[in-house]
Amino acid sequence: MSLKITFITVIIIWCQMTSFLQPSLPDAGIAFNDKIVPRIDITIDPDSLMMLLDDSNLSEDHEYPANFYWNDGTNKDTIQHVGFRIRGNTSRVSQKKSFKIKFNHFGSKKFYGLSDFNLNGEHNDPSIIRSKLNWDILKLAGIESCRSNHVALYINKEYKGLYINVEHINEDYLRARHKNPDGQLFKCFYGADFVI
Repeated sequence: MSLKITFITVIIIWCQMTSFLQPSLPDAGIAFNDKIVPRIDITIDPDSLMMLLDDSNLSEDHEYPANFYWNDGTNKDTIQHVGFRIRGNTSRVSQKKSFKIKFNHFGSKKFYGLSDFNLNGEHNDPSIIRSKLNWDILKLAGIESCRSNHVALYINKEYKGLYINVEHINEDYLRARHKNPDGQLFKCFYGADFVI
């Protein structure tokens, strides 16, 4: 009898351990649905936009208040008072800028459980597909990766181009994968040499 109990206990422990090792791959949901190309409209005060795009401010991470509009043909949503800024390293000086949208920066709500959007302009990839394919291949292989999709970006009704919306790695990312959101997250910045 004790051998049977020991065997069952070992099986239960093994199943629990392997369930923690398996990557949790959340579905795309509305925000990362890649079956369509949603339209994102940002409305921002023209003076704020001018400051944001001014060459002397390109290295700044100051978030300007803006309004966010989402339309994927089925779902429409509006979030007022989001934070909007330029993002990236080398992309800041490129003609096609990359942007960050911080949904709850000014006290607004999250967008389908997300506090951030990273809109990558993919200035060094004219096909605007290489990084998206990379994340899709990782997912097909069962490896944890960012969710992503293409979006059409408009700022003050002016079309800015096709962008890749990439899931931001933060507490929301961890929660979507059933991980501890209070753990440590590290980010490597451009030029890091890992010397202590």
